Amino acid sequence: MAFTLLLTAVPLLLAAAGARYVIAQRYEARLLRDLALSRAESLGRERCESAPEEFLAPPPPMPGRAGPGAPPPARPGPPPPRGWLSAGVGPHRLPARAFVYDAAFRSADPSAPEFPAELRRALEAGSEYASRSYTTADGRNDGLEVAVRTGWTDGRCSVILARGVGATPEWSLGLLWSTLPLVAVMLAAVLVAAGPMVRRIRALTADVHRSADTHYEAPVAVSGRDEIAHLARAFNEAAAKVRAQLGALDQRDRTLRAFLANTTHDVMIPLTVLLGHLSNLRQRLGRGDGADDAQLLGAIQEAQYLASLIHNLGAAAKLESGEPLVERHPVELGALVERVVERHRPVADPAGIAVEFGIPERPIVVEGDETLIEQAVSNLVHNAVRYNRSGGHVAVLLEESPAGFRLRVMDDGPGVPEAELQRLVERRQRGDEARQRHPYGLGLGLHIAHDVVERHGFQMTLGRSEHGGLEATISGALRTRGS
Repeated sequence: MAFTLLLTAVPLLLAAAGARYVIAQRYEARLLRDLALSRAESLGRERCESAPEEFLAPPPPMPGRAGPGAPPPARPGPPPPRGWLSAGVGPHRLPARAFVYDAAFRSADPSAPEFPAELRRALEAGSEYASRSYTTADGRNDGLEVAVRTGWTDGRCSVILARGVGATPEWSLGLLWSTLPLVAVMLAAVLVAAGPMVRRIRALTADVHRSADTHYEAPVAVSGRDEIAHLARAFNEAAAKVRAQLGALDQRDRTLRAFLANTTHDVMIPLTVLLGHLSNLRQRLGRGDGADDAQLLGAIQEAQYLASLIHNLGAAAKLESGEPLVERHPVELGALVERVVERHRPVADPAGIAVEFGIPERPIVVEGDETLIEQAVSNLVHNAVRYNRSGGHVAVLLEESPAGFRLRVMDDGPGVPEAELQRLVERRQRGDEARQRHPYGLGLGLHIAHDVVERHGFQMTLGRSEHGGLEATISGALRTRGS
């Protein structure tokens, strides 16, 4: 703060001194103009026209007499008053001189300088008077030239050019020093006014550091309605957003750790079972025994479950990334249903579970992400097959409805009690019967299906099938023509 004020003081001092210098120059210019006009009027036009070279010239020194009878030298009296040219008009009352010119800016005085072009242009433009600075003959002082019209439009005395010797280096230095107290007072006033503000800024800085040390849990103090208070409020608002983001990241981190731990457990169990089936089959083949159909079926089921699990993990990662569905294009549901059913028949047939489907002849087309929609339908069919019993049936029916389409996946398995239906769409929730029949599994299938359906603006309901098992229904709007 002190260094900033010091840097500010130097240009401020120079600016104040410069302003005072300009004001003094303007005052001297007006004074020189008034004195020149007053002197010219007192001497008269006739005298100027008869002897312009002597008009306004300094009076010659009085000739002195020496020897007997000469008057005694005059006693020194008081200094002449500041005023006319002989006394000067500059800050130090140095000698000055004036010259007269005609309307064409020519002078009959041989000692008169050439009329300055700058002042001539100003007078021709209609200015009452004009002034400028010039360097004196000795090169030490700043001179001041003032040009003014006398009002005598014709003749040899139309314009007066008055010259005064202005500021000496000593006077300029004195002007600078005389400005110093003013600048000091201004800086002192700034320091007094800035003191409370500086203390508040330091307090705010300390509060910000303390808040950062507590992960922005501690808000900074806010007082007043000025800019510093606005800054404190803005920091508190930003800190609240940071806390929310940190909380979301922490929650996501905990969820990810739990997800990875559960995924590792759930993948290892079917993988171990699959390895056991394959090992037993290898031993039987090594002894020359035939393959056990039950073990082959078990191996196929575990492999199919692992594939479904991997697909669900990929879908879950895509859904939880928070990104919008980038793959949006027409999806023909009839062909999709046929692919899903054919994919599950190799697992369902050996288990004695019949999987059938029914689709209308007219194509039913929706708008969405085909991969995710197919994964959602596949999860519903997979659950219907996996949690069914030998000799059971699974039916997938697609039909057009007045509001759009309706896709139903029904089975005649053990079903799910009414109290558990709504919890099935939550992650890691499975029915009690499913947990008894298959004690491992992520419980991701229905959760992902429900999430995909909602992302597409569809609806999904779960209920008891008329055949005793579970019925899952997906409904929604068709793709509009031209979309």
